[in-house]
Amino acid sequence: MRLKIALLILLTLALSACGYRLQGTVDLPDNINKVYLQGASGNLRDHFTRTLRSSPVRIVESAGQAELVINTLNERLDRRVLSLSSIGKANEFELNYKLEYELLDNQGAVLARNQSVEIIREYYNDQEAVIAQANEEQVIINEMYKQAVRSILDLARTQLHN
Repeated sequence: MRLKIALLILLTLALSACGYRLQGTVDLPDNINKVYLQGASGNLRDHFTRTLRSSPVRIVESAGQAELVINTLNERLDRRVLSLSSIGKANEFELNYKLEYELLDNQGAVLARNQSVEIIREYYNDQEAVIAQANEEQVIINEMYKQAVRSILDLARTQLHN
């Protein structure tokens, strides 16, 4: 039994030493516990909240309470048809999510100016499964928001560690 415990501890130490972390964990400096989202859409705010749920970092209601302010300058989600069937129905769609933002400290000093994230996804529109197609689109959009949040937090981590 002691051998199993020792092996488990050794494995845990090895994983943490190589930089492994659980998916969804947020790795910001210890002095960043409060984040304010300025101008973010409800969808972006919801995905930030979900991403930060398992971390000590919380979203606050004002910039004065925060150690990090994420100022959304422009946010757009577009959908366009890529191809049509022989009867004129859309076969393929493209989703394009573009977010422009900047990172500020709690005093309003700019940490990262005019940053952008652009995520493009294409998907096939199955004419036979209309309900499944709508669900697929929503899953893709949610994944795009998650990726945008991770990109912002990764940039924040590198800016705040410097």
